[in-house]
Amino acid sequence: MPILRGEKRCRYRNSMGLTRCGKIVKYIMFALNFLMFLGGIGLLAYGSYIKNNNGLPILGILTIILEYVHLSFPWLLIMAAIICILVSFLGCCGAVKKFRGMLTMHFLLLLAMFIGVIVSGVLGYQYKQTIESAIVSQMEASLNSSYGVDDYVTRTWDTLQSTLRCCGVEGDENSTNSWSFYKTSTDWFKSQRGDPRYVPNSCCRYPGDLYNLTNCVGLRDRDRRQAPAGGPPVLHVPSMRNDQLFTKGCWTTLLNIVNNKIWIGMVMITLSTSLMLIGMILSVCLCKRIEEQIYEDEEERFQNLAM
Repeated sequence: MPILRGEKRCRYRNSMGLTRCGKIVKYIMFALNFLMFLGGIGLLAYGSYIKNNNGLPILGILTIILEYVHLSFPWLLIMAAIICILVSFLGCCGAVKKFRGMLTMHFLLLLAMFIGVIVSGVLGYQYKQTIESAIVSQMEASLNSSYGVDDYVTRTWDTLQSTLRCCGVEGDENSTNSWSFYKTSTDWFKSQRGDPRYVPNSCCRYPGDLYNLTNCVGLRDRDRRQAPAGGPPVLHVPSMRNDQLFTKGCWTTLLNIVNNKIWIGMVMITLSTSLMLIGMILSVCLCKRIEEQIYEDEEERFQNLAM
């Protein structure tokens, strides 16, 4: 019995597994999930590192906020890394082994992550003011009761202040919530004996210079006129200014940075959601190709039995 040209193509495809289009989908999906796997490994390594070391100063804000609900930011990073590794593992193995169960689970996890990102973005925009107020309140509570007591929180604040060149929570040099928050509200200041430091060394421009350092923290200014011993306000009293002291609050400084670099965040969110969508589409396409292959293999087997 002569074999038609279309039948040859069909048999060639089935003998090689997936069609050429299916193989392209499989390789693209494997590559994307392998990159996601590497990202998860990097996230896991960073989360493990900052458990005992200082991390990026901007991420320190998250550490301070999560302290309120007794969550550890390093452990959350590790959990997120494990999820990324799991999702990428399902995607890679599902693509290589052509296992629809793994691909289906991969799709569902990506869908849950995609919905989570979208919902978080909408709620974050809708309740922006409420969230900012809650963050400031938690930063105040953290600085008030945990600075100088909890070693990790103390190191986080010190890294945040020295790197962002800020001091305290929010506001400018005339705010009671910026540099002067230490002496008016914190247990750290109240627990000092003898001649107290009004701000920690991390609030100073030149902490390695003894003269500038003692001037910055208020140990040299015994007449109590210059900041940080005096004031605020200092804006209308030039003699109270202290050029060695960071006077802007850390939340205010961070907001300025975020507002100036907001396009970076938008690009990252757009890129991550786009990759999730692409991953879901590839999962569906590959599942469909595998299903078609199984059907065609069964059909060919029955045809061979009937011959």
